[in-house]
Amino acid sequence: MQPFGFALPGVSRFRTLQPLIDDDGACSLVYDVERAVVIEVPQELQHYVAPALDSGNLDEELVGWLTSSDLLTSEGSWGWSGFEPDAARLDTAAAAPWDDGEETHGWIDQQETGAAIEALERVWKRAVGSPRIQLHLDWDGNFPAAGWLEKVVADARRRAAAAGQEVAFELALDPEQVTAAVAHQLADHPVHVRLRCGECDPLARVGTCQENRPWLLAEPAVKLLLEQEARIRPAAASPPPPVPLVPPLLTVQCMLDGPARLVELWRWAKAIGVRRLDVIRLEESGESGKSGAARRTGCAWPATRLGEYRQDLYTIYEETCAELEAGGSPVEFQPLIRIVRRLRRREAAATLAGRGSELAMRGDRRPYARVESLDPRLLPEQLWMRLERPAPDAPGLPCQSCWARQVCSHSAYVASALGKEDPRDPSRERCAAWSAEVEMAVRLYHRLAQADAIQVMRFFGDVPGLPAQRPQRSLFEGMGSKPS
Repeated sequence: MQPFGFALPGVSRFRTLQPLIDDDGACSLVYDVERAVVIEVPQELQHYVAPALDSGNLDEELVGWLTSSDLLTSEGSWGWSGFEPDAARLDTAAAAPWDDGEETHGWIDQQETGAAIEALERVWKRAVGSPRIQLHLDWDGNFPAAGWLEKVVADARRRAAAAGQEVAFELALDPEQVTAAVAHQLADHPVHVRLRCGECDPLARVGTCQENRPWLLAEPAVKLLLEQEARIRPAAASPPPPVPLVPPLLTVQCMLDGPARLVELWRWAKAIGVRRLDVIRLEESGESGKSGAARRTGCAWPATRLGEYRQDLYTIYEETCAELEAGGSPVEFQPLIRIVRRLRRREAAATLAGRGSELAMRGDRRPYARVESLDPRLLPEQLWMRLERPAPDAPGLPCQSCWARQVCSHSAYVASALGKEDPRDPSRERCAAWSAEVEMAVRLYHRLAQADAIQVMRFFGDVPGLPAQRPQRSLFEGMGSKPS
């Protein structure tokens, strides 16, 4: 954004803004990156506000609106200025899940008992003072040997009970691992399941009904798990509204490749009864193997394919809002919901200002005092780069100039709990799809402020008394069309 070419009393700069362009070319919303606030643009300004902001050619009416919305400000710049710790502005509310005071994440993927117990001990050392622990159990997508899952779960629950903490489990499974016996065993715990589908070699699907619909391969496993979930789910107290009182125990995660359409997966998930859907969208056909091994050089997307993905995201956004407004319980589409949750937790500038070195000064107040005890999968890439003291002329991060860097689940500034699910590095090609997800999530965040508050709070698990739910702020604390 260019600087404006005239002086205004008490005004020094624009805030960092991202215009959200509608299909007709108008700009009805502007996202204030610094404060995570979505601001509505007056009707009479919508068709020229974006180019005016880009060029800095502002007329009196536009200046008046920008000033009244506090988008022209006298505050100093809050952005990154190199790698110095005192200049860093880490998103500590979202980027420090190992010790953010609310939830600690840990991964257990060791095959041997001793190594797994040691891993649990490390998680609990990190979790001191955290009321909730989320354990991700992943043995290469395999269901563990008899008694092994029970042993890990029992040990973790014992530790949590002794510390007065809650603990939840997510087990990653391949669809072929799910049998009727396995589904019944999982329902007896219960353990949340992340079912990974679409991860086999796309060439193996050529000429089959699953060629462009890889989720069909997982349908038998999904049905088994949903049957067991229905068996243990308590009945809703008094419908309407017909909203489940417990969080879903199944996440269907699908890797989409080539011409596979997101909207077809969405329709299938709704029809079969899936309540939580996650997606990893690959750039082109031919990428195979586990999502954890999906690091590769990005390949350019055909423009039509990226356009289809944006259109499918918009369909999901519209149907999610419509269903909530009608009193229903939409499918949780995680690529959008994760970002909305992050936007809910904080308004960027209000918390970032003055907290730049807070992460570095935790623990015993020595810089990076606790780094050696952290799981590398949970440590922001930016922090690793500072620890390694890169050369002054080292190239900048791809995320450094991106408007979505504070909320994107793939950003180097955000240590996402998804780090093991989709560890691909940012690139010009794949970031186009990730940016589309962030934009649609920002629109959803704004739209939810217009929906029924109770219905939206239930959708996000903010109803008191829900099992395995950590305390959260109200959805509408710091949320809306104008900054607080």
